[in-house]
Amino acid sequence: MHRAVRGADLNARQPLHRIAAGTAALALSAVWLGPSAAAAQPAPSSQTEQTEAAPAGSPAPTLAEQERLLAAYERADRAHRETFVKLAASQRDAATPPPPPAPVVTKTPTKKAPTKNTTSTPAKKKSTSTTTSNVAPPSGAAGTVVNFALAQVGKPYVYAASGPGSYDCSGLVMAAYAKVGIKLPHQSEQIAARGRQVPSGQWMPGDVIHTSGHVAIYLGGGKMVEAANPSAGIRVAPVRGGTAYRFL
Repeated sequence: MHRAVRGADLNARQPLHRIAAGTAALALSAVWLGPSAAAAQPAPSSQTEQTEAAPAGSPAPTLAEQERLLAAYERADRAHRETFVKLAASQRDAATPPPPPAPVVTKTPTKKAPTKNTTSTPAKKKSTSTTTSNVAPPSGAAGTVVNFALAQVGKPYVYAASGPGSYDCSGLVMAAYAKVGIKLPHQSEQIAARGRQVPSGQWMPGDVIHTSGHVAIYLGGGKMVEAANPSAGIRVAPVRGGTAYRFL
């Protein structure tokens, strides 16, 4: 019998379940490995394709060769299955876990400081020396000059005024001495030129204290009465130096 005919006869007598098992192994490898891996696997060909691809006069594959081919498929399938399981496990382990939820910050209520009592006792008024002097006025003409000057304390300062509602420095001195019949000019430098200079330590109440551009009336005890300026008006203040002149 011809070899090709004999091979075909052996092929026909092979159990159908072995051929089916080979086909199932190929399909399973396609599922696990994908189309590219399945395409790389050698596919069992049908009897007609084997006959056409084989050279003329070559015998058909024997039963033992088909069994070896089926065992090769099974080994390849098992190896690829183990590789796929390991790859899936490594990808699962390498996956970045989701970040933990941010901690919830609870604000603690701040205690309000107790409000301070804003009501306060009214401030005491500062005592000023612009009202009266604690120096006893002298008697006679000097007393008249001093008493008149003290009576004008609190009135406003107005430049070039000489009373009775307001005064400047020389206007106050001129008006005070006019009460005792002494006529003085309405200018500080000219008033000083009319009087007698009194040495330091011998000043008396009623003397005129002269500084540059300003005159005042000495009260005694280091005090004087003056028409100071528009903001202070006529006041009693400490002596700030100068030269004393006497007219009585």
